[in-house]
Amino acid sequence: MSAEKPLNGFNVLVTRANSQAAEFSKKIQAVGGCPIEVPLIATRKTETDFNALPVLKQLTSKDWIVFTSANGVQYFHEHVKDLSLELEDLKNVNVACVGVKTKKAAEKIGWKVSLCPEEFRAESLAEELIDHVRQDSKIVIARGNLARTYLREVLTEKKIFFFDFVVYETIQLLENEKEVLHLLENKTIDFITLTSSSTASAFMQIVKRNGLENRVRDIVFVCIGPITRDKLLSYKIKCTCIMPEKYTIDGMLEKMCTYAEKREE
Repeated sequence: MSAEKPLNGFNVLVTRANSQAAEFSKKIQAVGGCPIEVPLIATRKTETDFNALPVLKQLTSKDWIVFTSANGVQYFHEHVKDLSLELEDLKNVNVACVGVKTKKAAEKIGWKVSLCPEEFRAESLAEELIDHVRQDSKIVIARGNLARTYLREVLTEKKIFFFDFVVYETIQLLENEKEVLHLLENKTIDFITLTSSSTASAFMQIVKRNGLENRVRDIVFVCIGPITRDKLLSYKIKCTCIMPEKYTIDGMLEKMCTYAEKREE
């Protein structure tokens, strides 16, 4: 195994949604790995909530829009169009993002991001957001249906108004279960990458339904962050689980490479 291709000979299961898998797979291939894409989840836009329209129209420079994911940015933009609004109508609103990828997605559309904590967790966002908002601020949280409740709980406790805007939903792709079973039964996977608690749940439900707990003991799970790791471990399986210091797919890739190099020593 060369230093340039530390994942040479390793098969890596990529479980994230189709729309996001290609980027990760290219990075895996660049370091010698063989990505196997089996998306376990997909996202889709929710029906537009027209109760959001008066809230969005009233937002001013003291108010905030919070994006908890890159998907949230994309789907919020679609809802804004459905509401016959333009981003120009919201240009004075402050924007907060969880994670660099979310920030980049927002900036690509045209948002000026005012707040993006270094740690990509709701706890960090809530802590920093509370330091920036006023008691009379209004906050719109653009999120998926499975987003954690932490930020909303903090805002409720602080008696700060927020509009909970569920702009997309995550669904499990049950039709791909047979492919996962085939890979596990043939022991062809070295790493299983989990980039959200949703993918962790989807994968482990397949394992549990089919009694394959023993088949995953020798596979290394690579979780993007502590929330995903905790969801995986909540299923009480015996497994090896690694997690990067920086909660990104680049961090996951680096962690896999380091693990592979040490295993080959």
